[in-house]
Amino acid sequence: MKSGDRIPGGLTVIITLIILCACALIGTLVLQGQDIEVSTLFNGEDEKNILSIKDYHSSQPTATAFQPISAITSQPTLLAPTATVMAPINPTATPLPLPSPTPAEIEIPASHYISGVFGLQQLTTLDCEARSAVDWARYFGVSIDEVEFIDKIPLSDDPEIGFVGDINGAMGQLPPDSYGVYPPPIAAILREYGLNATAVSNFTYEDLQREIANDRPVIVWIVNLPFEIEPDVYTASNGNTVPVAPFEHTWIVSGYNLSTVTVVDSEWTYNVKLETFLERWAVFDNRAIILQD
Repeated sequence: MKSGDRIPGGLTVIITLIILCACALIGTLVLQGQDIEVSTLFNGEDEKNILSIKDYHSSQPTATAFQPISAITSQPTLLAPTATVMAPINPTATPLPLPSPTPAEIEIPASHYISGVFGLQQLTTLDCEARSAVDWARYFGVSIDEVEFIDKIPLSDDPEIGFVGDINGAMGQLPPDSYGVYPPPIAAILREYGLNATAVSNFTYEDLQREIANDRPVIVWIVNLPFEIEPDVYTASNGNTVPVAPFEHTWIVSGYNLSTVTVVDSEWTYNVKLETFLERWAVFDNRAIILQD
């Protein structure tokens, strides 16, 4: 450039300052339009991690009386609670318990005999019930003195309550004369000796067979042989009415087969025809004493 064309030095400085100010103004306007802070251009990513004291406190959980402030982590991960979907529960009717199946009845054998059952001679004319009771108890392992047993039998004009008449009286009479006693008082005395004796009536022949098949002899009330069967009905002073017959007697049944029944009659053991046995037993409504389990 020619010396004559040079710009004066002072003017050059002024122009340079004007240009710089214009550039700065334009740059500032551009940056504000992009929503970018100038400080970001100089401080980079570090600025993003700087929190003010106000921001720090506002980010902390608020303590309550029941919940202490938990430890602060740099980047806590919040887990959204997951709802557990329950299947709808339909009311279910509670099934009623089924009745226990009835065990099949043990088949009754055609014949059965119990060994070890025997009797002794009667002490008096009308002590057959006491004699049978003592012999029956012996089979089950209980020894009883017959005189002691007789002393325990109560007296009554009702054979269901006690002994009717004199135990030494004549045979073949009817109450209220000397007669005998029925199962309930005898069973009660046997229970005093620890035997679970039970007085029964209307006991079927099948029930009796089942007892014998299980080796449990049975005391039965019958009209004694060889006397005629003359059934009658008697009403005691207490109003109780019972069947009676002359020559009321007791046997211990210890066996049976298809045609006979084996009985222990004091000191004798013998077989009685089944028809004869059933006929003489029925007069007293199939009264008996059994051992209850």
